[in-house]
Amino acid sequence: MTSAELQRLVKGHDWLWQQWWPALLELSGEQARKEVGGSFPNIYTTTLHMVGAEWAWQERLEGNSPKALPGSEWAKDMRALKERWDEVAARRSKYLETADASARKPYRMINDTPAENTVAEIHLHVISHAHFHRGQSASQFRLLGLKPPSAHYIGFFRL
Repeated sequence: MTSAELQRLVKGHDWLWQQWWPALLELSGEQARKEVGGSFPNIYTTTLHMVGAEWAWQERLEGNSPKALPGSEWAKDMRALKERWDEVAARRSKYLETADASARKPYRMINDTPAENTVAEIHLHVISHAHFHRGQSASQFRLLGLKPPSAHYIGFFRL
């Protein structure tokens, strides 16, 4: 995969987030934190995990080794999570301007185990991880009696 191809895939990922943020930001605090089940109990915690994971992977790409994913003190509500995501997305975009998609990046996992992947592999994991949890978020929306956004990754590439 070329660096340009990777940048396009990540732009599609970021576009999909942008399709979801309006619905996430429209949730009341009560709706966002109402326990409905899933891997995480509510939409806020699911979104916190998603944004926190993207932050952790960006940290690793930049040579840092986070010891834990961020908790609720990192972003107290959806608006704060959106601000955190904006920061991560901007860092990622800047990083990808000069990154070699095939470069191998050593890092340490949260449990301190050493690992190594290419820049492309890491970003493909970030995209896949978000898709997995976005499906859970859609279910959580429905369990609250709400309609989740109808946006699909392929939609970006049809623009």
